[in-house]
Amino acid sequence: MHAPSPKEGIRLFFLAFLTLYLELALIRFTSAEVLYLGYFSNFILIAVFLGIGLGFLSFHREWTFFQYVPQLLLLLVAFVVTTHIDATYLREHIGQLFFGHRETPFDLPLWFCLPFLFLLVVLIFFGIAQETARVFHLFRPLTSYSIDIAGSLAGIAAFTLQSALARPPYEWFLFAALLLLLFRPKHLHWFNSFVMGAGLILIVFASSPKHFTRWSPYQRIEVWEMKSPAKGYHLSANGIGHQTMQPVGTKEAFYFFPYKKLPQFHPTQRYENALIIGSGSGTDVSYALKHGVRSIDAVEIDPEILAAGKQFHPNRPYADQRVRTFVTDGRAFMEKSTTTYDLILFALPDSLASLSNFANIRLESFLFTVNSFQQAKQRLKPNGTLVLYNYYRKRWLIIKLAKMLEQVFGHPPVVVHYGSGLAALAIGPTLQGKPIPPKRVDLATDDWPFLYMQYATLPPVYLLIMFMFVAFGVFGVWLCGEAKPSQAKEYMPFALMGAAFLLLETKSIVQFSLLFGATWLVNSLVFFAILSSVLFANFIVYKISIKRSSLLFLLLFSSLLLQYFLPTETLLAIQQFELRYVFASLLFFAPIFFANLIFGYFFKDTKVGPLAFGWNIIGTMIGGAFEYSSLLFGYKTLTLWVIALYLACFVWLFYHPAPPAQQADATS
Repeated sequence: MHAPSPKEGIRLFFLAFLTLYLELALIRFTSAEVLYLGYFSNFILIAVFLGIGLGFLSFHREWTFFQYVPQLLLLLVAFVVTTHIDATYLREHIGQLFFGHRETPFDLPLWFCLPFLFLLVVLIFFGIAQETARVFHLFRPLTSYSIDIAGSLAGIAAFTLQSALARPPYEWFLFAALLLLLFRPKHLHWFNSFVMGAGLILIVFASSPKHFTRWSPYQRIEVWEMKSPAKGYHLSANGIGHQTMQPVGTKEAFYFFPYKKLPQFHPTQRYENALIIGSGSGTDVSYALKHGVRSIDAVEIDPEILAAGKQFHPNRPYADQRVRTFVTDGRAFMEKSTTTYDLILFALPDSLASLSNFANIRLESFLFTVNSFQQAKQRLKPNGTLVLYNYYRKRWLIIKLAKMLEQVFGHPPVVVHYGSGLAALAIGPTLQGKPIPPKRVDLATDDWPFLYMQYATLPPVYLLIMFMFVAFGVFGVWLCGEAKPSQAKEYMPFALMGAAFLLLETKSIVQFSLLFGATWLVNSLVFFAILSSVLFANFIVYKISIKRSSLLFLLLFSSLLLQYFLPTETLLAIQQFELRYVFASLLFFAPIFFANLIFGYFFKDTKVGPLAFGWNIIGTMIGGAFEYSSLLFGYKTLTLWVIALYLACFVWLFYHPAPPAQQADATS
């Protein structure tokens, strides 16, 4: 092996950059086009991990798969935009609501479309990872790992910037195609990558809608003029009709509920000021202004939906001086605000957008929990009213919301049905309704934030995906010829660490979203901080000679137990933002830091860095499967899974000592 040159270090950096950047781009693009992925949020992520893991395990093969990456990427995008795997109607499956599938124009069934998409993603990242691993192998393991993480950080920063600027997909793929062209293996001719890259950009550009379209950090927003006699505009999110912008009086009856229907139950209520969460394009704000509300705080998490409302809504509600707009998460706004309101309105805040690629929850999940309703109660005046309305569609969902409100306020809410699943609920300290009909439902909490599940369960479809993730990982290792007992004996600890670390990432992102808002920026900053902690841990391993791995495991288990037993409410009770951030960072990043010290300790002296890293990435398949267990047990139990996996790693190392260079201290 020759001494690696700076050029090879740069090449490794940009291949890692490409991997992370393209991963984020494909997740965003496919989630907007294949709406089922809003419910299986880590589907593409796990496909990426599988491809990377197999690519690293195959680094020593004579053949090169990188040459097929441009063609595969072109095929994937063409497949997505031409078949248009659609989701257009609501269905219920084992107590969970999600939009169902409509056959594609080519009559391709969903059971074929999703696995085919999964396979394409695996092959794309297999090709990139195989080339990355060959450069990775030129350096010492920990040096390669540090360069890889630095490149990944830069990839996150680049895509985050493009998200902030609301750049369209053809720009994402243009950038990715240039990287593929520049960092292809030297023996591959540039013309192939150039032609395929050009075809990719043309397909994405040609398939883009011709009407008003913006890519927010969360979803694809489209606006077009209504053809009906009523003057107004349609607005869709990821292809689903999200809302319409029409003059006051031409919309559904429930928009009048707080101002015309509710006074029959609460005649003394007057609305001087209001908080509207999920204000969207401004319809709810228009109705509040029309009925004399003097001051309105309008909170909308998606900046492009808010911008569309300012530009297109015929009533121009956001131009009214009585309205203040806030682009943030509704739950975070209530936690920071000190204002009390006569009316708090949850204005149809539902979405298909995932909170994170790691977690199986949606943007609005933490808004519809018992804990969130308690927050809303604190923001109400003594005679104030909390109102919810939406197309709930299912009777059990309305009952579930009513029971959650009853638990917070001590009495049932007023419930008014408008037919076809439309309903409005209202409650306040002095406003109560009739008893709630009996129905088996589990109330959504901050630990189990699944509003759209009737009760805690693991639906068969999720069990199938869990099995698929693990089976693909095992089969992939066997296919690469790395399933020999000697290899499993040496590299199994890295697989266990990979599974545990993915769950640590998931738990951290979910908890930080709860504490600081479920916004794309919080999500990006947490992921950026996680990778930064990896770099810092590597630096510590470089500079300090750690003699006892058992001490690192002790620190890790202690920090995990503290995280498990310390209630999240303790952190939420800290009102000062800076102080809450410090304590949350210590609580959630300490286990990540200690976990990376353990990984770096064993990885720095591993015999074949790419193989150890490949096993580590394959291990994330197990972690991805375990993440779905939160549907049954809640997110707090993920910490127990992490402890169990790291404990298994420690026990494995005890009975299967590391190579001689580490044997003395690996089990001390």
